[in-house]
Amino acid sequence: MKKMLIILLIVAPVLQISSQTIRPGHWLMDDVRYYWHRGEMWRLSPLLGPYTAQELSAAFQETGNQREPGLSFLKRTSAPEDAEKALAWLELDNALVREAERRTFHTVQRATFGAQFNPVVQMYGAFNIDNQLDADTTYMGERQSGYTAFMEQAYIQAVFGKFRAKFGRDYLVWGPGVDASLHLSDASRPMDHLYLSWQNRWLHLSWFTATLDKTEYPIDDEPSVQNRYLSGHRIEVRPRTFFRIGLAETALFGGPNAGIDFAFLNPVLFYTGVEQNGPQSANVMASLDATLLLWRRLTLYGGFLLDDIQFESKSVDDRGEPPEYGVMAGVNWADPLNIKGLDLFAEYTRVSNRTYNGQGGPWEKYLHRNKPIGHFLGNDFDRTLFGVGYRTPRLRCRAQYEHRRRGEGRIDKPFDAPWRDVPEGEEYAEPFPTGVVETSNIVQAACRWQPFY
Repeated sequence: MKKMLIILLIVAPVLQISSQTIRPGHWLMDDVRYYWHRGEMWRLSPLLGPYTAQELSAAFQETGNQREPGLSFLKRTSAPEDAEKALAWLELDNALVREAERRTFHTVQRATFGAQFNPVVQMYGAFNIDNQLDADTTYMGERQSGYTAFMEQAYIQAVFGKFRAKFGRDYLVWGPGVDASLHLSDASRPMDHLYLSWQNRWLHLSWFTATLDKTEYPIDDEPSVQNRYLSGHRIEVRPRTFFRIGLAETALFGGPNAGIDFAFLNPVLFYTGVEQNGPQSANVMASLDATLLLWRRLTLYGGFLLDDIQFESKSVDDRGEPPEYGVMAGVNWADPLNIKGLDLFAEYTRVSNRTYNGQGGPWEKYLHRNKPIGHFLGNDFDRTLFGVGYRTPRLRCRAQYEHRRRGEGRIDKPFDAPWRDVPEGEEYAEPFPTGVVETSNIVQAACRWQPFY
């Protein structure tokens, strides 16, 4: 399938508030990753996101490259000690897309506003207008003359030294990956949540609780509305300068007429124990992720997501239910053979069937506004990609080959249990991927030229 993309116009901001978080898909993150793979900017964790403009600016300053385009962009950030600053800017991203014989004009407009009330408290918001989002059949929201619009970010944040508190709508990313992560990813629409964190040079503690969109699954063939909530906590340790390891746990809970359960809001309790002891059911997931930089050139990273695995054999489900998990492993080789600016990378991801799905009730699926909260491909797939990137001070080029295999499993499908139909004495076996397998090979290439700093 042939596709051509022509970028017509991008307007940059004129001023930024220092606590503005840079969305994960912003081009600045390409610059951040470039320095990560070369042993710089490790004050920022490669396993977490998003980052504030102030954090990025401070990290860029440490690189010693004062003519970095990303740093020039961030120097417009207002100083944290300045009070009563405000911002308003517009970003236009217009493209003409040709796919086979079909041509479409795609425009995304982001209107941003913000204010700094004092050196501690700041407010930020971003409004997203898209003329093609309504073509997405999973989109939830109003459509007006082919356009859709929603508040992409809207929050108040307070920073007290090493402690941070944020309330409102924003992205959350937990885990590594080239363009995806297993536990929390930017595939999800930004969630409305309360977020607390504390960190020093070697330790990072974080906790959040969020409200998700309500669902309307019928109960006993009667109309019903289910409230849904998501809570999570995470600890990340940095035992060495270029080594980080994180352990996280989340619980998605709710149901018909369900309210907030303070047990799942407790940042110290283990959610698995809370769910096992009831009475509130939840879909609890845990993850372990890590990244290591060797010789300041070779980055190794990986993640393991555990949804459900059976250790006992008391019931049919214990003996027959396949494990539900996800794994990711990747490597990036920076400046191979002393070719400055070159990156070679590879990544493999596998997510088993029924992962992210909700056995306790259809409202426990790891979806938010019909989008996956975890990996954007959902479950029942594996994915292998190889790529190369090259950059000069003004040019960024990247090419990538990807091989996918997807089975019939989906997060939004009902949670099935075929092992319960296996005769006594026989074992249930399930192939991977399941059912009819879709295989695809995808090639992507892109270049970005930035002629002026």
